[in-house]
Amino acid sequence: MTNKETTPLNYIHKDDIELFIRDNIEIFNKQQKSFDNKILEKAGCNFKKSEIREYLKTKLFNECEENKAKLLKRLEEYEYKIKNIELIANEFIYCQNDLRKTYENWFMEDLEKEGYKEIAKIVYKSILDSSNLDKGKIKIISNNLLKTTEKSVFLLLKNGFSTNRTNINSGIMTANAGDSAQFLFISRAILAGYNCSNVDVRSSRYDAVIDYEGDIFKVQVKGISGEKISFKDRDRGGIGIDSTNEHNIGKIITKDDCDIYVAVDKQVGICYIIPMIEIDKNYSDEQKKSVKLRELEKYKENWTVIDNLKSILKH
Repeated sequence: MTNKETTPLNYIHKDDIELFIRDNIEIFNKQQKSFDNKILEKAGCNFKKSEIREYLKTKLFNECEENKAKLLKRLEEYEYKIKNIELIANEFIYCQNDLRKTYENWFMEDLEKEGYKEIAKIVYKSILDSSNLDKGKIKIISNNLLKTTEKSVFLLLKNGFSTNRTNINSGIMTANAGDSAQFLFISRAILAGYNCSNVDVRSSRYDAVIDYEGDIFKVQVKGISGEKISFKDRDRGGIGIDSTNEHNIGKIITKDDCDIYVAVDKQVGICYIIPMIEIDKNYSDEQKKSVKLRELEKYKENWTVIDNLKSILKH
């Protein structure tokens, strides 16, 4: 028996999103994955799941500083157990995923206050202690390693790049985040010494081009935040769009669309630089929909892919 059957929604306030969420926040937090628009449509609600998510995100954004002391006290009372964040989210009427991220940001700020340079020294020492390099080599790299470690630990304690500090609408933010990944890669490529330019036409199957020794390589860029990459375009959705229509279903990406696929980690800017000819050779269309990052480790910050692309394409 499913959660939907054992925990039916309360539709008394199906025309009032605020009261509806108040009545059903426990169910929403318990079964977010299975909670979809079909449930709402069947009951005649005049709002969608995306609107519920946006309402809850905005509510937390507006109230988190005012309720910070109460939220921290409640988590302490629950002995900082992650599973109990859901109970706190229900009590204050927040989305549990949003509340967990808020707690994470607060505690990362606490860690940062301890002094990132002191923490960096500990990390630096740990790296050297676990290294097999001889003393001569360590002496040469030690100064640069310490400086780089300080910068990296600073970003680490910031929990990566700042994200949506102004609480932009989720739909707009998703589009903006895609643009940010695109420009992150372009700036990284230019910094690495490549002649890289943005492609402004959004209907194009690639986002940037690299002019390398007279050859033009087409590059498609996607932002990632998890542990998987999808070599498939997003399905088009939203109000008034039929996501089941074949014209709105995302297409599988192939070497005919781009020469290089770049996945950019939006949290820290790491780039996976992947030649599409190798993906086409090693993965079926179905497998391309979800590829684990660990399978693509050899492409992580592997800028030599661009250097070697001429010979790769010849084969």
